[in-house]
Amino acid sequence: MKSIKQFPEAAPGVSDGSRPNGRSPNPISHLISNVVLRQPVQNWVLSRRTQILIDGMICASSFIIAHLLRFDGWPPGMDNDRLLLLLPYLLVARIGVNYLLGLYRRVWRYISIHDSFHLAWSVGIVSLVMLSIRLIFANQIRILTVPISIVIMDFLLTVSGMLVARLSWRITVEKANRVRRQTDGMQSRTLLIGAGDAGIMALREIVRREDLGLRVIGFLDDNPNKRGTVIQGVSVLGTTSDLAQVVRREGVEQIIITIANARRRTIRRIIDLCDGTGLPVRIIPALYEILGDRVTVSNVRGVEIEDLLGRDSVNIDDWLEGNRAVYRGKRILVTGAGGSIGRELSRQLMILEPAQIIILDKDENSVFEAERELLGRIRSDQTDPGALIIPVISDLRFSGQLGLVFERYQPQIVFHAAAHKHVPLMESNSCEAVLNNIIGTSRLLDAAAAAQVERCVMVSTDKAVNPTNIMGATKRVAELMFQSQARRSQREGLPTSYSCVRFGNVLGSRGSVIPIFREQIRSGGPVTVTHPEVERYFMTIPEAAQLIIQAGALGRKGEIYLLDMGEPVRVVDLARDMIHLSGLTPGEDIDIKFTGLRPGEKLKEELLIAEEGAQTTIYEKIFIAPPLEYDFEQLAGYLMELGQAAESGAEAEIQTIFTRMGIGFRPGNPNTAS
Repeated sequence: MKSIKQFPEAAPGVSDGSRPNGRSPNPISHLISNVVLRQPVQNWVLSRRTQILIDGMICASSFIIAHLLRFDGWPPGMDNDRLLLLLPYLLVARIGVNYLLGLYRRVWRYISIHDSFHLAWSVGIVSLVMLSIRLIFANQIRILTVPISIVIMDFLLTVSGMLVARLSWRITVEKANRVRRQTDGMQSRTLLIGAGDAGIMALREIVRREDLGLRVIGFLDDNPNKRGTVIQGVSVLGTTSDLAQVVRREGVEQIIITIANARRRTIRRIIDLCDGTGLPVRIIPALYEILGDRVTVSNVRGVEIEDLLGRDSVNIDDWLEGNRAVYRGKRILVTGAGGSIGRELSRQLMILEPAQIIILDKDENSVFEAERELLGRIRSDQTDPGALIIPVISDLRFSGQLGLVFERYQPQIVFHAAAHKHVPLMESNSCEAVLNNIIGTSRLLDAAAAAQVERCVMVSTDKAVNPTNIMGATKRVAELMFQSQARRSQREGLPTSYSCVRFGNVLGSRGSVIPIFREQIRSGGPVTVTHPEVERYFMTIPEAAQLIIQAGALGRKGEIYLLDMGEPVRVVDLARDMIHLSGLTPGEDIDIKFTGLRPGEKLKEELLIAEEGAQTTIYEKIFIAPPLEYDFEQLAGYLMELGQAAESGAEAEIQTIFTRMGIGFRPGNPNTAS
């Protein structure tokens, strides 16, 4: 994969007004644009007096034409008298109703479908009055009773005429703007790949945003039925296999990939094709990244490594339908809400319309930032944001303080995402890892059981499988604690459901390899990789959060849910792709340096313990590992020993206890390759 030029912030265009394919603006169009865009002309057309005058002419013409059509010429006798008598009153009525319904406060150049219905309703009111008079007083006041056929034709002609007037002005102004931008050399010829809903929305936004300096010259779409069709005035020029030919023929200057739910392989294939053109390339985010929002040009961004490694999207409609019933109207506590996963969980939960989200973390800066971001996502028409987002600064290890949190806010659902997760740091700080990841989890489970919450879901990791490091061992013990609590809950007939969700590395989370590589590339390298054969599973933060929420709705008896992580990726390949996407060449512009596996690291991660035997669930990307048989009677004793060792700083003793617990703990790097 070669380097891809990144899309500039503002398309510079061509300074001398010429186009790369030799095209130049039509001089007549140029003249029209100069006339239309003059402020006095726009002010005249947009003035209420002018709009009323135009509508009056349309109403009068429509009424007269309806009579001409009804009588195959000028109406005779009494029908002529009725026409001349009613015409002034009809004009006053139509203009008056339009004025009262606010039609003349609407700007013509932004006429929309909603405005069209509003206009038809305004015209229809007067037509309904005419029709009522005709039906009620047909034999009493004949001079006032207009034939039904004339009423219908007048309505259709008036609505059509008013719409044509408004649409004509919108089309004229938009065409004039396009010609002006083209003449001024500000317009960059843009090709959209993907003519689906997201592509159409992106096109509308580009047309609306004059400041972008973009001109969409066509679509490419792999649906053969769309080839040659015209969408919003823009043609589908071919399929992605025609990219190179279309770029040469149309003088394309930049490309935007507008496929919101494409498969990973499709995106990589398209990006490879775009790479061959040497043009700047941008992409809209995957649909799960913009859930709850519409596609806008502000969503469009440069191609990132997440687009190549991110996997196929979850079915958004099914996700919403399956989860709203579980989480709507609930009070939800998210621990570790200041972290990458906790914050994204809170974002996605907001879409499911909970009553409250209590965001808890011991880092005040993280909670402050998370609260500001979440409040910024609340629509102005929603309820008091202060009642929806509750920030709490608390440490799970202090049971008294945690109990007060549960007593005050009475959460019904708990997502436990708080944990120390950095493997090398926890190797040298094993006491803190135990106190936070194990003792903190124990305190949380006690509080949740006492409050009899409905659901309690823990975010776990693939490093909990046959752990070779302290962090993984603490997470495996936490899983066992959840399973133990689930058994106790069933035995005592308590209502709480417990479950764990296990997955691999998350792209872009704090401390993950992606931001580290980005910073190293920005600094000129080298990019450091621990080992040429090291492999990891990856998924994006939004998808991980959505699947956690989905799995949380399934959990009942302490199950461990496994997220479908796709195929593992060699980290060195990831590093090379990131260097390519930065427009550089690995080994020439940026070196890759191998530093050796760090303490506690594996070459390859696992998602499943051999004895667990994963089974499918109703969701295609979520699997279940039934609880293993474990001597939970001994677990409490081990937890007490771990707590005492951590509080006394006995790090060697902690490793000994993990080894005795029978959790598959194998300290060191057991699969280090030479």
